[in-house]
Amino acid sequence: MFAALHLVDLPVLAALTARPEAWRLPCGVLSLVEGAVVEKVKLPLLAVNAAARRTGIDAGWPLNRALVRCPGLEVLAPCAEQELALLAEMLEQAETLTPDLEVAGPDTLVLDLSRATARQTGRLDWLEMSGGGELRHVLAETPDLACLGVQVEELHGRKVTVEALKPLPVECLRCLPGAGEALAVLEDWGLSCLGDFMGLPRQALMERLGPEVGEWHDILHGRKQRWLRLHRVPEQLGQELDLEYPVVEWEPLVFAFQRLLGPLGGRLQARHQAVRALRLRFLLEDGAEKVRELRLPEPRCEALLDPIQVLLENLKLPAAVVRIGLDVETAEPEATQRDAFRRQLPRPQQWQETLARLEALLGHDRVGIPEPSRDHREEHFCLRHPDQPSLVEDSEVAPAGSVPLRRFRPPHEVHVAFAPGPRPLAVLSGLHRGEILDCRGPFLRSGQWWDEGASWRQLEWDIQLGSGLFRLAHLPPERWQLHGCYRRS
Repeated sequence: MFAALHLVDLPVLAALTARPEAWRLPCGVLSLVEGAVVEKVKLPLLAVNAAARRTGIDAGWPLNRALVRCPGLEVLAPCAEQELALLAEMLEQAETLTPDLEVAGPDTLVLDLSRATARQTGRLDWLEMSGGGELRHVLAETPDLACLGVQVEELHGRKVTVEALKPLPVECLRCLPGAGEALAVLEDWGLSCLGDFMGLPRQALMERLGPEVGEWHDILHGRKQRWLRLHRVPEQLGQELDLEYPVVEWEPLVFAFQRLLGPLGGRLQARHQAVRALRLRFLLEDGAEKVRELRLPEPRCEALLDPIQVLLENLKLPAAVVRIGLDVETAEPEATQRDAFRRQLPRPQQWQETLARLEALLGHDRVGIPEPSRDHREEHFCLRHPDQPSLVEDSEVAPAGSVPLRRFRPPHEVHVAFAPGPRPLAVLSGLHRGEILDCRGPFLRSGQWWDEGASWRQLEWDIQLGSGLFRLAHLPPERWQLHGCYRRS
């Protein structure tokens, strides 16, 4: 099954982008020669709008004749830049349905719906252009039949069949390649509708009017099948969208990202790739830019809106958002079976949503797997994302002692009597005071000596007080701390 999309009067829409109020007036697009007098130009009109057609003129009329029939005709110069922008928007809409499509003309697309679901096919009725304009669509069994049927207003939203074509006028063949003298001959023969033309023998038509007319006969009967000349999607997957007004609430942002995900899904499907990570960019009203990255537990190309929605629900930004951007990190799709001897997540999507909610609750970069920092300082650690490999080897982790140490958080600041060295003699303040009955140490610990601002150095002792075993630390030049107590089982 194929579908065709056609934006009616695209050249006029593009030329009136800066003057939308003139759309109700009779307008025509003409490629004028510089310095020519408009009233004397005999070049044919490239396109006209519905208001101009109601006066009796149409595309192809010479301008001087059109001005006689419609003196108030607004003559516009074509705008190639806006025409390309409208075609790009059509492509964006079509890619939400299928990645397999062909650009059949500057205002017409043909879509292959053989791999599309019934839900995607039903979305044809909901497609619309942001700047207005009539976007027609039809269904057909062949691509050429869809291209022909989408040009006819009466077939909009219907399936083009042989029986539906028979009552249409022969003039509908004018959009096919090679129409001209052959179409005038058919009218001279007295053929008024396509049904009359389809009833003629194909071989006799080819002998009298040429092979092009025989090809028309095949198209109308649905006998011509061909491959689509697939449109190459852009290599860049990143997209941006300027919002119509500054947005503060998260619900409009969800709809905006959903619009970006539509064509993205089609491009990923065409490349046979999946998404490993999503990068969201927010340009704020005050000029600042915020970036958030969502790493997925496993590559996928469906249900990408769910983790974005979880992030947006809990996202707090200092100003309103005026532009958003979406980029992805791609990977090959994985199709693996569960391993009976390894522990795996039964539902990776829910795991990712849980991580996103925790990041939104606790803050960005505050959720992960703690690992010892490279400076070997006690109580210092860094957070590693669950999807990233560990940088710390088992041999680098200090073995646990035979007696567990219960750390004080924060360490207790104390005053200590000490002998030169220093050698501690008694703890004079704090909850655990008394004479030091026995001690082991000192043990020197230091790190980051290459950084003057972050370097550290301390001496540690294991001391015996009357109330138990404790760890005492001296931070030069004058600070003393109790870091914890040893608990015997």
